[in-house]
Amino acid sequence: MVPSGAPELLSAFDLTPARAAGWTLFAYQVLGALLEPPLLAMAHGRRERPMRVAGLAVLALTTLAAALAPSYWLLLAALMLYGPASGVGVNLAQAALVSANPERSEAVLARWTFLGYAGDLLAPAAVALSVALGFGWRGALFAVGLVALAQAVAASRVTGGAEHGPGEDEETEAPLREALRAALRCRPLLAWSAVTVLCGLLDELLVGFGAIWMTERLGADATERAAILSAWVVGGLLGSALLERFASRFRPSTLLAVSGLGCAVAYSVWLMLASTWVTSALMLGLTGMFSAAHYPLLRARAFAAMPDRPHIVLATGSLLGSLDMTLPLLIGVVADGPGIFAAMLMLLAQPVGVALSAVAARRSERR
Repeated sequence: MVPSGAPELLSAFDLTPARAAGWTLFAYQVLGALLEPPLLAMAHGRRERPMRVAGLAVLALTTLAAALAPSYWLLLAALMLYGPASGVGVNLAQAALVSANPERSEAVLARWTFLGYAGDLLAPAAVALSVALGFGWRGALFAVGLVALAQAVAASRVTGGAEHGPGEDEETEAPLREALRAALRCRPLLAWSAVTVLCGLLDELLVGFGAIWMTERLGADATERAAILSAWVVGGLLGSALLERFASRFRPSTLLAVSGLGCAVAYSVWLMLASTWVTSALMLGLTGMFSAAHYPLLRARAFAAMPDRPHIVLATGSLLGSLDMTLPLLIGVVADGPGIFAAMLMLLAQPVGVALSAVAARRSERR
């Protein structure tokens, strides 16, 4: 919701592109990079449900605080707390789903991605509607905060799951420490988790910097940007639905190669040739269709590297999130220096990295 309103942040707080998109996205990640790995590693047994509910509650409160922030620095403070809260609650839910269906991890994560895109589809449209009604980006963010707060209250009232004995956590501490050490020695887990970091490029960064790019190149207003970004999300919905349907019919290496190369071509055409909002929506929609497969495929490989410790896979991925944290800053510096076009070119690293990972996956399949 906040990245979709990045151009509005430019005028609301008199910001540069680096602050409006780069530093705003950085704020999501800075505390998460420090707190998420140990929190996720501890979130097992009887700790899991309370931590999941707490994460949702803090997520809701920080969203409301961000909507009401009177200054840019208070907005950043709220987003800094939002990051780890969202990371803990959302990631624990994902681990539970994958561990319940390990043989269908690609399909499970494709459906996860589909539902995420369904939520993303509402974000730019909600910002455009809120702006049209005179409430700006704050009105849309406040509405999201209220919905999240209602979800937190509902989650706190739901009970279920087996009770754990008082000594269970102490009994599992030693194996957990051993699993953490094993994760650091597991090269496939580290490699797939590192490549997964690239999936943040054609996601929040594309929304944040892409909104500014469309404003400068096409002169797109909030409604036109919403239409173009909605086409990207619709493409993502289609791509994730297709992956869920056909994931079991093709090798992961084939899916990685096709999605990586297809995304690189579609994104390049969108960036360099699209001159109207209609052609821009079409090509960004194709980009979204191919890129939707990246995260499910890469994340599934990471879970497969340590299938009996999904929360350790999450902790490892979060530990490598410090690399992801630098991406908004790096691209923001490029946007303020060489320009927004050069910054947008850097996002090609995601499909290129995915295509290269297909080679490693093919070698693994031949063993």
